Amino acid sequence: MRAQGKFEIWVLPNNLRAASERAAGILREYDFKVLYLNVQRELNDLVEELALGAPYEQFINEVRRLGILRESISSWEYQLKPIFLALRGLKIRKPSMRIFCYRSSDSENSAIKRAEKIALLILRINSIGEVDVREWRKIIYGAISEGAAFADEEADYIVRAFFREGLKGEKAIIISDFSGRYLLRRLREIGVDVSIRYIFLPYYFTPLEVLMREAALMLSRGLDLSDEKIISLAKLHAEFIRDYVLTSYNYDEAYLRWLKDKVGIVRAALNSTASSSHIF
Repeated sequence: MRAQGKFEIWVLPNNLRAASERAAGILREYDFKVLYLNVQRELNDLVEELALGAPYEQFINEVRRLGILRESISSWEYQLKPIFLALRGLKIRKPSMRIFCYRSSDSENSAIKRAEKIALLILRINSIGEVDVREWRKIIYGAISEGAAFADEEADYIVRAFFREGLKGEKAIIISDFSGRYLLRRLREIGVDVSIRYIFLPYYFTPLEVLMREAALMLSRGLDLSDEKIISLAKLHAEFIRDYVLTSYNYDEAYLRWLKDKVGIVRAALNSTASSSHIF
C-alpha cells in the first residue's frame, strides 16, 4: 500500500532538551496536518487532551498516575516538555490536525533495559577499569538488530494510522531519534514519499553514539567492530558519564561542557576515515 502524502522525519538527538526546544519552535510555525510523536501509544488519549487545551500539569499528573513509563517521569519529561508545551491547545487553533503516538511499549521497554545494562557496564569501567568487550558487543549488536525490527513495526503502524484516518495527500511530521534512519528505510520500502530532517545541527555524537554508528556500519559490510575500538569508545563514554553527566545539573549542561572540552579532539577525528560517525 502506498501512503499518498508527504512525510518528514525529524531527527532529534537523544536526551538533549535544546533539540526539543528547537523542534518545538519550528512546530509552532510549520504547516502540517499530521504529527507522529515518538512516545508510547498508550499515551495517545492524554496527548489529544493536551492538544485540546488541557493544563500541562494535569497531563503530567495523569501520565504519572497511569504508571506506564519504565523510566523516571522527570527524565522523560526533561527532553519532551518543550514539544508537549508547543502542542498544548494546538487543536483549538487547528481542529482538523491529527496526532498519533507511535512508539510501541516493547520498543520502549527494550531501550530502558539496554540503558540499565550499559549503566552497569559503565559502573564496572569507572570502578575497576575493566571493559567487558563480549558484553558490550552483545548489547550494541542487539540494539542495532532490535532497532531495525522495532522501526519496521512502527513504520507499519504509522502508515496504517494514515490510511485508517483517511489522511491521503496530507503533510505529516514524524518526530524521531537516531532510529529515524531505520524508519526512513522502511517507509521508503513500502512506498511512502518521505524525507529526513536533522533538527539540531551541527551535532557531535557522544562516544556511545559513535560506537553504535560504527558498529552498524561495520555490520552492514559484513564485518565486526574490533575489540580495540569497543574498548576505546566504551572508556570514553564512561569518562563522559563520570566527568560530565554525573557532575552537571542536567544533561544539556553535561553535553555542552563535554563539547567545550572535547571539540578539538572531535574536530581532529573528522580528518579520519570514520569522520561521518562523529558528526552530522
